[in-house]
Amino acid sequence: MSIHKRKPSDPTVHGSRGRLLDEAEARFAADGFHGAALGAIAGACGLGNAGLLHHFPSKAKLYLAVLDRLAAELEQRLASGLGAATDPAARVEAALSAQLAWTVERPQAARLVLRELLDNLGRVEQARHLPLVTYVETMTGVIEQGQRAGCLREGAPLVLLTQYLGALAYALAARPTFARMQPGTRLLDDEAAWIAAVAIDAGAALKRGRP
Repeated sequence: MSIHKRKPSDPTVHGSRGRLLDEAEARFAADGFHGAALGAIAGACGLGNAGLLHHFPSKAKLYLAVLDRLAAELEQRLASGLGAATDPAARVEAALSAQLAWTVERPQAARLVLRELLDNLGRVEQARHLPLVTYVETMTGVIEQGQRAGCLREGAPLVLLTQYLGALAYALAARPTFARMQPGTRLLDDEAAWIAAVAIDAGAALKRGRP
C-alpha cells in the first residue's frame, strides 16, 4: 500500500476560515469539544472572538464544520479508491486501503473521530446531522458485496466494519503507551508502519472462515 503525507488543510478552503478549521481540529482532537476554548482557537489564528464568530456563529457550529470536513475527506478518499475497483474483492481491498491511508496521513483527524465517538454518548440521541453516515453506509455496502461474493466472512456488516475501524483506532491510540512498555520495539518507532501492520492483520481477520 502506498501512503503519501499531505498537509492537513483542505486545499478547497482558504484564508481565515481554513486556518480556523485547522486550529479547531487540533484543539478538539487534543481537548475534546468541552475542553477546547474558542478564544484559544481564535488567538492562534490571529483573530479575536468576534472574528471567529463571523465565520462560525457558535462553538457547536465550528465543531460540526470540522467534523463535516473530516467526513468529506473520508468520502472523497473512499470514492477515489472505489472508482478504479470493479469486482467485489478489489472494492473491499480499495475500501480498507482508503481507510488505512487516511488514518496514517491524518492521525490527528482520526483521533478526533475516536474522541467524538467516545464523548458523544449524551449528544448523539439529539443530533440532527451525523457527518459520517454516508461513509458508514458506503463501507457497509462494500462489505455486503464482499460477503455475497464470498470474499468476506459472514456476520453483520457493521460488526466487520467495527472490527476493522476499531483495530486501527486502538493501534493509533495505544502506540505511545506500548512504546513505553516495550522500548526498543522497532515497529512501534514508526507510527505509519505500526498502523499498517495492525491493518493487515485486521483486514485478514475479516476473511478467515466463519465467526
